[in-house]
Amino acid sequence: MAFQINPSSINMASMRLAVIGNNIANSSTSGFKSSQFDDALATSMAGSSGSKAVGTQQNFSQGEITATSNPLDMAISGNGFFRVTSNGVTAYTRNGQFSVNKDGAIVNSTGDQLTGFGVDEKGQILPGLPVPLSISAADYLPIATDSAKLKLTLDAGKTPIPSTTIFNASDPSTYTHSTATSVFAASGTQIDVQTFYVKRSPTAWDVFASVGGTMLPANQGQLGSLTFDASGALINTTLPAIPPAAAAKTASLGVFGVPVVAGAKSVNFDMSNTVQFGTDFSATMNQDGSPPGHMVGYRMAGDGIITASYSNGQAVKMGQVVLASFKSMDGLALSSSSHWLETTNSGPASLNTAGAGGLGTLNASATENANVDLTSEMIKMISAQRVFQAAAQMVKKQDEVMQTVVNIGQ
Repeated sequence: MAFQINPSSINMASMRLAVIGNNIANSSTSGFKSSQFDDALATSMAGSSGSKAVGTQQNFSQGEITATSNPLDMAISGNGFFRVTSNGVTAYTRNGQFSVNKDGAIVNSTGDQLTGFGVDEKGQILPGLPVPLSISAADYLPIATDSAKLKLTLDAGKTPIPSTTIFNASDPSTYTHSTATSVFAASGTQIDVQTFYVKRSPTAWDVFASVGGTMLPANQGQLGSLTFDASGALINTTLPAIPPAAAAKTASLGVFGVPVVAGAKSVNFDMSNTVQFGTDFSATMNQDGSPPGHMVGYRMAGDGIITASYSNGQAVKMGQVVLASFKSMDGLALSSSSHWLETTNSGPASLNTAGAGGLGTLNASATENANVDLTSEMIKMISAQRVFQAAAQMVKKQDEVMQTVVNIGQ
Protein backbone atom coordinates (compact mmCIF):
# COMPACT_ATOMS: atom_id res chain seq x y z
CA MET A 1 0.00 0.00 0.00
CA ALA A 2 2.88 2.33 0.73
CA PHE A 3 4.05 2.04 -2.88
CA GLN A 4 0.59 3.29 -3.95
CA ILE A 5 0.56 6.24 -1.57
CA ASN A 6 4.10 7.54 -1.92
CA PRO A 7 4.36 7.81 -5.74
CA SER A 8 0.99 9.61 -5.69
CA SER A 9 2.39 12.05 -3.12
CA ILE A 10 5.38 12.67 -5.36
CA ASN A 11 3.07 13.37 -8.32
CA MET A 12 0.92 15.77 -6.28
CA ALA A 13 4.00 17.61 -4.98
CA SER A 14 5.29 17.91 -8.56
CA MET A 15 1.97 19.31 -9.75
CA ARG A 16 1.88 21.76 -6.87
CA LEU A 17 5.41 22.89 -7.72
CA ALA A 18 4.31 23.37 -11.36
CA VAL A 19 1.44 25.65 -10.28
CA ILE A 20 3.72 27.63 -7.97
CA GLY A 21 6.32 27.91 -10.73
CA ASN A 22 3.68 29.21 -13.15
CA ASN A 23 2.61 31.84 -10.61
CA ILE A 24 6.18 33.01 -10.09
CA ALA A 25 6.95 33.02 -13.84
CA ASN A 26 3.90 35.24 -14.50
CA SER A 27 4.38 37.60 -11.57
CA SER A 28 5.21 40.37 -14.06
CA THR A 29 2.38 39.56 -16.50
CA SER A 30 -0.30 42.25 -16.55
CA GLY A 31 -3.72 40.98 -15.52
CA PHE A 32 -2.40 37.55 -14.50
CA LYS A 33 -4.37 35.78 -11.76
CA SER A 34 -2.52 33.36 -9.51
CA SER A 35 -3.64 29.77 -8.90
CA GLN A 36 -3.52 27.43 -5.94
CA PHE A 37 -3.28 23.64 -6.31
CA ASP A 38 -5.39 21.80 -3.74
CA ASP A 39 -5.06 18.07 -3.07
CA ALA A 40 -6.17 15.61 -0.43
CA LEU A 41 -4.61 12.44 0.85
CA ALA A 42 -7.10 9.60 0.86
CA THR A 43 -6.42 6.15 2.26
CA SER A 44 -8.55 3.11 2.43
CA MET A 45 -7.62 -0.30 3.72
CA ALA A 46 -10.11 -1.96 1.41
CA GLY A 47 -10.00 0.22 -1.64
CA SER A 48 -7.80 2.52 -3.63
CA SER A 49 -5.23 4.54 -1.77
CA GLY A 50 -3.20 7.58 -2.53
CA SER A 51 -3.29 11.31 -2.98
CA LYS A 52 -6.29 12.43 -5.01
CA ALA A 53 -6.25 15.81 -6.72
CA VAL A 54 -9.07 18.21 -5.89
CA GLY A 55 -7.99 20.70 -8.59
CA THR A 56 -6.46 24.08 -9.33
CA GLN A 57 -8.33 27.03 -7.88
CA GLN A 58 -8.05 30.46 -9.55
CA ASN A 59 -7.57 33.57 -7.44
CA PHE A 60 -9.46 36.51 -9.04
CA SER A 61 -8.54 39.11 -6.44
CA GLN A 62 -7.69 42.67 -7.58
CA GLY A 63 -4.12 43.38 -8.65
CA GLU A 64 -2.33 46.66 -8.07
CA ILE A 65 -2.90 49.31 -10.76
CA THR A 66 0.13 51.05 -12.28
CA ALA A 67 0.11 54.11 -14.54
CA THR A 68 1.70 53.87 -18.02
CA SER A 69 2.35 56.21 -20.95
CA ASN A 70 0.34 54.21 -23.49
CA PRO A 71 -3.06 55.88 -24.15
CA LEU A 72 -4.65 52.50 -24.96
CA ASP A 73 -3.49 50.71 -21.81
CA MET A 74 -6.49 49.98 -19.58
CA ALA A 75 -6.91 48.60 -16.09
CA ILE A 76 -10.15 47.34 -14.59
CA SER A 77 -10.76 48.39 -11.01
CA GLY A 78 -13.34 45.91 -9.73
CA ASN A 79 -15.34 43.21 -11.47
CA GLY A 80 -15.14 42.43 -15.17
CA PHE A 81 -13.06 41.17 -18.09
CA PHE A 82 -12.03 42.61 -21.45
CA ARG A 83 -13.63 40.77 -24.37
CA VAL A 84 -11.25 39.88 -27.21
CA THR A 85 -11.59 37.83 -30.38
CA SER A 86 -9.15 35.97 -32.61
CA ASN A 87 -10.02 33.75 -35.59
CA GLY A 88 -13.63 33.57 -34.52
CA VAL A 89 -12.83 32.56 -30.94
CA THR A 90 -13.97 34.85 -28.11
CA ALA A 91 -11.90 35.01 -24.94
CA TYR A 92 -11.83 37.12 -21.81
CA THR A 93 -8.84 38.72 -20.10
CA ARG A 94 -7.78 41.17 -17.40
CA ASN A 95 -4.66 42.11 -19.34
CA GLY A 96 -5.39 45.59 -20.65
CA GLN A 97 -2.23 46.19 -22.68
CA PHE A 98 -3.50 47.23 -26.12
CA SER A 99 -2.12 49.02 -29.16
CA VAL A 100 -3.08 49.80 -32.76
CA ASN A 101 -1.78 47.48 -35.50
CA LYS A 102 -1.02 48.42 -39.11
CA ASP A 103 -4.68 47.99 -40.08
CA GLY A 104 -5.93 50.27 -37.31
CA ALA A 105 -7.31 47.41 -35.18
CA ILE A 106 -6.90 47.63 -31.39
CA VAL A 107 -5.08 44.45 -30.41
CA ASN A 108 -3.06 42.93 -27.57
CA SER A 109 0.42 41.44 -27.80
CA THR A 110 -0.89 38.13 -29.18
CA GLY A 111 -3.00 39.79 -31.90
CA ASP A 112 -6.37 39.33 -30.21
CA GLN A 113 -8.68 42.20 -31.13
CA LEU A 114 -10.48 44.21 -28.45
CA THR A 115 -14.26 44.40 -28.87
CA GLY A 116 -16.88 46.95 -27.87
CA PHE A 117 -19.64 49.15 -29.25
CA GLY A 118 -19.00 50.66 -32.67
CA VAL A 119 -19.97 54.10 -34.01
CA ASP A 120 -22.08 55.37 -36.90
CA GLU A 121 -20.89 57.74 -39.64
CA LYS A 122 -21.47 60.70 -37.32
CA GLY A 123 -19.36 59.24 -34.52
CA GLN A 124 -22.32 58.28 -32.30
CA ILE A 125 -21.98 55.14 -30.15
CA LEU A 126 -24.08 52.18 -31.38
CA PRO A 127 -25.06 50.01 -28.38
CA GLY A 128 -25.83 46.41 -29.27
CA LEU A 129 -23.69 43.46 -30.22
CA PRO A 130 -19.97 44.11 -29.61
CA VAL A 131 -17.73 44.45 -32.66
CA PRO A 132 -13.93 44.56 -33.08
CA LEU A 133 -12.74 48.08 -32.28
CA SER A 134 -10.40 50.06 -34.50
CA ILE A 135 -9.01 53.57 -34.90
CA SER A 136 -9.07 55.07 -38.38
CA ALA A 137 -6.04 57.11 -39.39
CA ALA A 138 -8.02 58.87 -42.14
CA ASP A 139 -8.02 62.66 -42.21
CA TYR A 140 -10.94 64.63 -40.82
CA LEU A 141 -12.92 65.86 -43.83
CA PRO A 142 -13.89 69.55 -44.02
CA ILE A 143 -17.41 70.56 -43.04
CA ALA A 144 -19.09 73.58 -44.62
CA THR A 145 -20.50 76.10 -42.16
CA ASP A 146 -24.28 76.26 -42.05
CA SER A 147 -24.74 78.45 -38.99
CA ALA A 148 -22.70 80.92 -36.98
CA LYS A 149 -24.01 81.93 -33.56
CA LEU A 150 -23.05 85.39 -32.26
CA LYS A 151 -23.88 86.25 -28.68
CA LEU A 152 -23.49 90.03 -28.55
CA THR A 153 -23.82 92.69 -25.89
CA LEU A 154 -24.22 96.11 -27.52
CA ASP A 155 -23.34 99.19 -25.47
CA ALA A 156 -26.55 101.10 -24.74
CA GLY A 157 -24.52 104.09 -23.56
CA LYS A 158 -23.06 104.85 -26.97
CA THR A 159 -24.22 107.98 -28.81
CA PRO A 160 -26.39 107.21 -31.85
CA ILE A 161 -24.87 107.89 -35.29
CA PRO A 162 -27.22 109.91 -37.52
CA SER A 163 -28.79 108.11 -40.48
CA THR A 164 -27.27 110.79 -42.70
CA THR A 165 -23.82 109.38 -41.91
CA ILE A 166 -23.08 106.80 -44.60
CA PHE A 167 -21.53 103.61 -43.32
CA ASN A 168 -17.93 103.01 -44.43
CA ALA A 169 -16.07 99.94 -43.20
CA SER A 170 -12.79 101.85 -43.55
CA ASP A 171 -14.00 104.68 -41.31
CA PRO A 172 -14.54 103.66 -37.63
CA SER A 173 -16.44 106.90 -37.03
CA THR A 174 -19.30 105.55 -39.16
CA TYR A 175 -20.01 102.49 -37.00
CA THR A 176 -20.26 101.79 -33.27
CA HIS A 177 -18.91 98.23 -32.89
CA SER A 178 -17.42 95.53 -35.09
CA THR A 179 -16.31 91.95 -34.72
CA ALA A 180 -14.89 89.21 -36.97
CA THR A 181 -15.27 85.48 -37.31
CA SER A 182 -14.30 82.74 -39.75
CA VAL A 183 -16.52 80.28 -41.56
CA PHE A 184 -15.63 77.41 -43.90
CA ALA A 185 -16.61 76.47 -47.42
CA ALA A 186 -17.25 72.84 -48.45
CA SER A 187 -13.64 72.63 -49.64
CA GLY A 188 -12.40 73.59 -46.18
CA THR A 189 -11.36 77.06 -47.32
CA GLN A 190 -11.51 79.58 -44.49
CA ILE A 191 -13.58 82.67 -45.21
CA ASP A 192 -13.36 85.73 -42.96
CA VAL A 193 -16.62 87.54 -42.21
CA GLN A 194 -16.67 90.89 -40.39
CA THR A 195 -19.88 92.32 -38.96
CA PHE A 196 -20.48 95.98 -38.07
CA TYR A 197 -23.09 97.47 -35.74
CA VAL A 198 -24.27 101.09 -36.10
CA LYS A 199 -26.41 102.60 -33.34
CA ARG A 200 -29.10 104.73 -35.01
CA SER A 201 -31.36 105.46 -32.03
CA PRO A 202 -31.62 104.53 -28.36
CA THR A 203 -33.25 101.21 -29.35
CA ALA A 204 -32.26 100.54 -32.99
CA TRP A 205 -29.03 99.27 -34.60
CA ASP A 206 -28.15 98.71 -38.26
CA VAL A 207 -26.08 95.60 -39.07
CA PHE A 208 -23.54 95.44 -41.94
CA ALA A 209 -21.20 92.67 -43.12
CA SER A 210 -18.17 92.15 -45.33
CA VAL A 211 -16.98 88.80 -46.68
CA GLY A 212 -13.28 88.33 -47.30
CA GLY A 213 -12.77 92.07 -46.95
CA THR A 214 -15.45 92.92 -49.55
CA MET A 215 -18.76 94.49 -48.58
CA LEU A 216 -21.93 92.69 -49.63
CA PRO A 217 -23.25 94.08 -52.93
CA ALA A 218 -26.46 95.80 -51.70
CA ASN A 219 -26.88 98.82 -49.38
CA GLN A 220 -23.16 99.05 -48.57
CA GLY A 221 -23.43 95.52 -47.17
CA GLN A 222 -26.36 96.11 -44.82
CA LEU A 223 -27.96 92.91 -43.52
CA GLY A 224 -30.79 94.60 -41.68
CA SER A 225 -31.63 96.18 -38.33
CA LEU A 226 -32.11 95.05 -34.73
CA THR A 227 -34.59 96.68 -32.36
CA PHE A 228 -34.56 96.36 -28.55
CA ASP A 229 -37.07 97.13 -25.83
CA ALA A 230 -36.43 99.31 -22.76
CA SER A 231 -34.96 96.35 -20.85
CA GLY A 232 -32.40 95.68 -23.59
CA ALA A 233 -34.05 92.54 -25.01
CA LEU A 234 -34.16 91.97 -28.78
CA ILE A 235 -37.75 92.38 -30.02
CA ASN A 236 -37.58 92.87 -33.80
CA THR A 237 -35.51 92.23 -36.92
CA THR A 238 -35.97 94.08 -40.19
CA LEU A 239 -34.38 93.78 -43.64
CA PRO A 240 -33.13 96.68 -45.75
CA ALA A 241 -35.16 97.90 -48.70
CA ILE A 242 -32.83 96.06 -51.10
CA PRO A 243 -31.39 93.16 -49.12
CA PRO A 244 -28.58 90.87 -50.27
CA ALA A 245 -30.07 87.77 -51.89
CA ALA A 246 -29.17 85.53 -48.96
CA ALA A 247 -30.50 87.99 -46.38
CA ALA A 248 -33.96 87.50 -47.85
CA LYS A 249 -33.88 84.02 -46.26
CA THR A 250 -34.23 85.56 -42.80
CA ALA A 251 -36.94 83.52 -41.08
CA SER A 252 -36.65 84.27 -37.37
CA LEU A 253 -35.70 86.94 -34.89
CA GLY A 254 -32.08 88.05 -35.11
CA VAL A 255 -31.05 85.66 -37.93
CA PHE A 256 -29.45 86.98 -41.14
CA GLY A 257 -28.33 85.02 -44.17
CA VAL A 258 -24.85 85.99 -45.34
CA PRO A 259 -23.66 84.82 -48.80
CA VAL A 260 -20.12 83.64 -48.13
CA VAL A 261 -19.66 81.82 -51.47
CA ALA A 262 -21.10 83.77 -54.38
CA GLY A 263 -24.22 82.15 -55.82
CA ALA A 264 -23.70 78.87 -54.00
CA LYS A 265 -23.51 79.03 -50.24
CA SER A 266 -24.98 81.22 -47.52
CA VAL A 267 -24.51 81.01 -43.78
CA ASN A 268 -27.13 81.90 -41.19
CA PHE A 269 -25.66 84.39 -38.74
CA ASP A 270 -27.76 83.91 -35.62
CA MET A 271 -27.79 87.03 -33.42
CA SER A 272 -30.98 86.11 -31.56
CA ASN A 273 -29.16 86.18 -28.20
CA THR A 274 -28.02 89.77 -28.70
CA VAL A 275 -28.85 92.24 -25.90
CA GLN A 276 -28.36 95.96 -25.38
CA PHE A 277 -27.06 96.89 -21.93
CA GLY A 278 -25.23 99.84 -20.42
CA THR A 279 -21.90 98.04 -20.48
CA ASP A 280 -18.90 97.55 -22.75
CA PHE A 281 -19.36 95.76 -26.06
CA SER A 282 -18.64 92.01 -25.98
CA ALA A 283 -19.02 89.17 -28.44
CA THR A 284 -18.70 85.39 -28.34
CA MET A 285 -19.00 83.30 -31.47
CA ASN A 286 -19.09 79.70 -32.58
CA GLN A 287 -19.90 78.07 -35.88
CA ASP A 288 -20.57 74.50 -37.02
CA GLY A 289 -18.01 74.20 -39.83
CA SER A 290 -14.42 73.03 -39.73
CA PRO A 291 -11.33 72.78 -41.96
CA PRO A 292 -9.71 69.42 -42.76
CA GLY A 293 -7.40 67.94 -40.13
CA HIS A 294 -4.88 65.17 -39.48
CA MET A 295 -5.21 62.82 -36.52
CA VAL A 296 -2.75 63.85 -33.81
CA GLY A 297 -3.62 61.32 -31.11
CA TYR A 298 -6.27 59.35 -29.27
CA ARG A 299 -7.30 58.72 -25.70
CA MET A 300 -9.66 56.57 -23.68
CA ALA A 301 -12.03 57.91 -21.02
CA GLY A 302 -13.12 56.18 -17.82
CA ASP A 303 -16.38 55.07 -19.46
CA GLY A 304 -14.43 53.22 -22.15
CA ILE A 305 -15.11 55.67 -24.99
CA ILE A 306 -12.09 55.99 -27.29
CA THR A 307 -11.75 59.43 -28.91
CA ALA A 308 -9.41 60.54 -31.68
CA SER A 309 -8.15 64.15 -31.79
CA TYR A 310 -7.35 66.09 -34.97
CA SER A 311 -5.14 69.04 -35.87
CA ASN A 312 -8.21 71.20 -36.58
CA GLY A 313 -9.33 70.93 -32.96
CA GLN A 314 -12.07 68.39 -33.65
CA ALA A 315 -12.55 65.12 -31.77
CA VAL A 316 -14.36 62.00 -32.99
CA LYS A 317 -15.49 58.95 -31.03
CA MET A 318 -14.05 55.70 -32.37
CA GLY A 319 -15.96 53.25 -30.17
CA GLN A 320 -16.59 52.19 -26.59
CA VAL A 321 -14.98 49.29 -24.73
CA VAL A 322 -17.39 46.81 -23.16
CA LEU A 323 -16.69 44.60 -20.15
CA ALA A 324 -17.95 41.09 -19.42
CA SER A 325 -19.03 39.47 -16.17
CA PHE A 326 -20.02 35.90 -15.27
CA LYS A 327 -22.25 34.30 -12.65
CA SER A 328 -19.39 31.94 -11.76
CA MET A 329 -15.86 33.06 -12.53
CA ASP A 330 -14.58 29.78 -11.08
CA GLY A 331 -16.36 28.05 -13.96
CA LEU A 332 -14.23 29.78 -16.61
CA ALA A 333 -11.74 27.63 -18.51
CA LEU A 334 -8.17 28.94 -18.46
CA SER A 335 -6.83 28.93 -22.03
CA SER A 336 -3.52 30.72 -21.41
CA SER A 337 -1.76 32.61 -18.66
CA SER A 338 -4.23 35.49 -18.81
CA HIS A 339 -7.11 34.39 -21.04
CA TRP A 340 -10.26 32.52 -20.10
CA LEU A 341 -13.04 30.89 -22.10
CA GLU A 342 -16.75 30.81 -21.34
CA THR A 343 -18.15 27.41 -20.27
CA THR A 344 -21.49 25.99 -19.18
CA ASN A 345 -20.20 26.13 -15.60
CA SER A 346 -19.41 29.86 -15.83
CA GLY A 347 -22.67 30.76 -17.54
CA PRO A 348 -22.90 33.13 -20.51
CA ALA A 349 -21.09 36.45 -20.47
CA SER A 350 -23.09 39.50 -19.42
CA LEU A 351 -21.87 42.56 -21.33
CA ASN A 352 -22.11 46.20 -20.32
CA THR A 353 -20.09 49.40 -20.19
CA ALA A 354 -17.64 50.16 -17.40
CA GLY A 355 -19.28 51.14 -14.13
CA ALA A 356 -22.70 49.75 -15.13
CA GLY A 357 -24.41 46.56 -14.00
CA GLY A 358 -22.00 45.85 -11.16
CA LEU A 359 -18.95 46.08 -13.41
CA GLY A 360 -15.76 47.82 -12.35
CA THR A 361 -14.45 51.11 -13.64
CA LEU A 362 -11.71 51.65 -16.22
CA ASN A 363 -8.42 53.41 -15.57
CA ALA A 364 -6.94 54.87 -18.76
CA SER A 365 -3.18 54.71 -19.41
CA ALA A 366 -2.77 52.11 -16.68
CA THR A 367 -2.38 48.36 -16.28
CA GLU A 368 -3.32 45.89 -13.57
CA ASN A 369 -0.37 44.03 -12.12
CA ALA A 370 -0.44 40.29 -11.47
CA ASN A 371 -1.96 39.45 -8.07
CA VAL A 372 0.93 37.11 -7.25
CA ASP A 373 2.38 37.42 -3.74
CA LEU A 374 5.99 36.38 -4.32
CA THR A 375 6.75 35.98 -0.61
CA SER A 376 3.81 33.64 -0.18
CA GLU A 377 4.71 31.70 -3.31
CA MET A 378 8.31 31.20 -2.09
CA ILE A 379 7.02 29.81 1.21
CA LYS A 380 4.68 27.47 -0.66
CA MET A 381 7.56 26.37 -2.89
CA ILE A 382 9.73 25.47 0.11
CA SER A 383 6.84 23.54 1.65
CA ALA A 384 6.10 21.66 -1.59
CA GLN A 385 9.80 20.89 -2.01
CA ARG A 386 9.94 19.38 1.48
CA VAL A 387 6.85 17.27 0.74
CA PHE A 388 8.44 16.06 -2.47
CA GLN A 389 11.70 15.15 -0.72
CA ALA A 390 9.86 13.41 2.13
CA ALA A 391 7.75 11.37 -0.30
CA ALA A 392 10.85 10.42 -2.25
CA GLN A 393 12.56 9.28 0.96
CA MET A 394 9.50 7.19 1.84
CA VAL A 395 9.72 5.43 -1.52
CA LYS A 396 13.41 4.83 -0.95
CA LYS A 397 12.82 3.40 2.55
CA GLN A 398 9.93 1.24 1.32
CA ASP A 399 12.24 -0.15 -1.36
CA GLU A 400 14.84 -1.00 1.31
CA VAL A 401 12.17 -2.79 3.37
CA MET A 402 11.04 -4.79 0.36
CA GLN A 403 14.63 -5.77 -0.39
CA THR A 404 15.03 -6.96 3.18
CA VAL A 405 11.81 -9.03 2.95
CA VAL A 406 12.97 -10.64 -0.30
CA ASN A 407 16.33 -11.51 1.21
CA ILE A 408 14.85 -13.18 4.35
CA GLY A 409 14.21 -16.46 2.58
CA GLN A 410 17.60 -16.64 0.95
